[in-house]
Amino acid sequence: MKIALFADVHGNKAALEAVLDDIDRQHPDAIICAGDAVNPFPESEVVWKILRARNIPVVRGNHEEYMLAYYQPDRNPDIRRLIQFMPARFTARQLSTQTVTEIDALPLTHTIAGPDGDDVLVCHASPLRADRSFAAGIDADMTAALAHVPAKTIAGGHVHMQWQMRWRDKFLVLTGSVGQPFGDTTDAQYLMLTHRNGKWHAAHRTVPYNLSATVRAITESDFLKEGGPMAWLMLDELLTAELRMVPFLRKFCPTPRPETLSEWRDWVRRYLEAIGRWEPLQPYIREAYFVFRDACFVTSDA
Repeated sequence: MKIALFADVHGNKAALEAVLDDIDRQHPDAIICAGDAVNPFPESEVVWKILRARNIPVVRGNHEEYMLAYYQPDRNPDIRRLIQFMPARFTARQLSTQTVTEIDALPLTHTIAGPDGDDVLVCHASPLRADRSFAAGIDADMTAALAHVPAKTIAGGHVHMQWQMRWRDKFLVLTGSVGQPFGDTTDAQYLMLTHRNGKWHAAHRTVPYNLSATVRAITESDFLKEGGPMAWLMLDELLTAELRMVPFLRKFCPTPRPETLSEWRDWVRRYLEAIGRWEPLQPYIREAYFVFRDACFVTSDA
């Protein structure tokens, strides 16, 4: 038996299409998406329709929860309030009512029946939460969550890396990211689980895709404008396969956080300058933000 698992598409249509083409050539018995199919990139609605058209099960990721919180603010009022969630607000406004309704019905986990009862539980980050991965450390709470699961194999995504570990009687494995991988390559990532000799074996796969098409979809949309300066960081993550948002928020951005959009732009610009990424991004950001160039750019004709 073979199962194809992928996660963290994040609205990257070209990457999803490349992964599905590769999966189809492997002829798996089941295909499942381990969450974060949507947000932040602008083709999220199209990505969702592709998954629905192929009847691919999806479990709820933290980015699906962001979409729900936009329409149900009692879930997380920060989504509508904080500047760092501007990209999520942009994506939520692109989704149809039907898509939001379907996302609201997503389960947190999905169990695939395996040979001789050797089932696979699929989640986004961990069996009880969509925002904390077992790969980040197994404390007492995570131990309880994992031990509660009858399945011996638990697969997820969330941290955008390919990873596996044997823990007690469990096989823990991560799919990597389709649409926003971190590490040595910008290629899309997914996981193939194969059951042989009485247990599951993981094969991590990487697939080249048309990154230029995704960048073009971003720059031809209003993502870089309506997503604010955090969208700049997300674009650079896509281009480099390197973390930007987490280091910025944890180490560079001041506490308390800036209060105005102008201040956020200034701090993100300083961060990008400090890591040598401001100049490479200017062609993309300048096009989207030409009306703000006096505040954001130093140019020879300013």
